[in-house]
Amino acid sequence: MAPDDWHRACNFTFDKPVRKVCIYLFFWLSSAFVNLVAQAMPLATFESPDGVFRFVYPQTYDLLVGERILKATQGKNSDVSVCDFATAIACVIYPFERPGETRFEAGGFAIRRVPNATDESRCLGFADEPPRSDAAPTQSIIINHLEFRRLSARTARLGRLQVADYYRTFRQKSCYELKIEVLLLDAPVAKHPAQSNSLGDARADSARESLGLILSSFTFE
Repeated sequence: MAPDDWHRACNFTFDKPVRKVCIYLFFWLSSAFVNLVAQAMPLATFESPDGVFRFVYPQTYDLLVGERILKATQGKNSDVSVCDFATAIACVIYPFERPGETRFEAGGFAIRRVPNATDESRCLGFADEPPRSDAAPTQSIIINHLEFRRLSARTARLGRLQVADYYRTFRQKSCYELKIEVLLLDAPVAKHPAQSNSLGDARADSARESLGLILSSFTFE
């Protein structure tokens, strides 16, 4: 199930504790969490230092804030990064599982305030970003009754494929950007999947879906 479907499924509830239960159930049912079904899967809630927003994530995932974003290993190798220390308020790292037949290298969910997007038009139009030939047209998406603009991009660089989905909304005179990023070894064009939603790697697809569940839990206070 795509992240957008999770968003719509949990938007029926206005009560935050009930929404958390909803997100928990989706985490439990997700194929990305098959190995966790046999055991209790504790969830944690991150609340921003200023109390403006919060989100839910599995405690088995690594939450990075402050200097840990810079110092912690974010993926298979120490040179892999899916969170920007200079801008991220918080980042959740998808756990790298046992080695196997996979091109997946790292995955993360991050949130930041965009400093150069000073009004709603610039924020939602990604006007602070240089034009990208690898980006799809922006789309509107509702997350917990709040509208976001989504920009998706795929970038091949140095033998790796970076797949990122950016979600922006303008609130309290600030531009907030939520990001889901998955990094995997690039594959020859002939091996790229025919369906656009798949990354051509089961573990990378599972990571992206699981991080989408964290996105679905995001809410402002």
